[in-house]
Amino acid sequence: MKNYSLTHWSSLLQRSKEVLNVAKPIVPTMKQQGLLSQSISRVQISTMAVKDDLIVAGGFQGELICKRINEPGVAFCTVLTSVENDITNSVDIYNAPSGSLRVITGNNDCTVRVLDATNFTFLNSFTFDWSVNNVTVSPDGKLVAILGDSPECLLADAGSGKVIHSLQGHLDYSFSSAWHPNGF
Repeated sequence: MKNYSLTHWSSLLQRSKEVLNVAKPIVPTMKQQGLLSQSISRVQISTMAVKDDLIVAGGFQGELICKRINEPGVAFCTVLTSVENDITNSVDIYNAPSGSLRVITGNNDCTVRVLDATNFTFLNSFTFDWSVNNVTVSPDGKLVAILGDSPECLLADAGSGKVIHSLQGHLDYSFSSAWHPNGF
């Protein structure tokens, strides 16, 4: 990421290619009724994830950008929250147990949001008592680790948001998590 531009460097070809430029106005290419997509510009990227052919980026003003790597333009972009400085702190791309590709976000507005990565419709949202700093989904797509401005880490059902377990032990806020490949 440099000068509002995300580039892909090929070590084999010894050259780079611009994948996404967020300095200019971004107009989403997907147009469908009921989709909460909107144009945005000059996004300061705070978080990013890549899986298969999808890049998802979040911004310091609550933005969310979804781009297919091998397609021109940005498929979907929006501002997730209208509250100033509600940073999109974390994004993750995962396969749900059904096999469908999903995007999950964690924001300073205390909300976790789940989107379908095919048509970018919002599937669910879960609200917590503190800013959400990090969300990561288990390899099987069933659980999500939710960390934030709290000393506890919550393990919740990725579909419903129902908290299953609380992990104790931190003395301060948490900002990162990862799952073992076997899910534990």
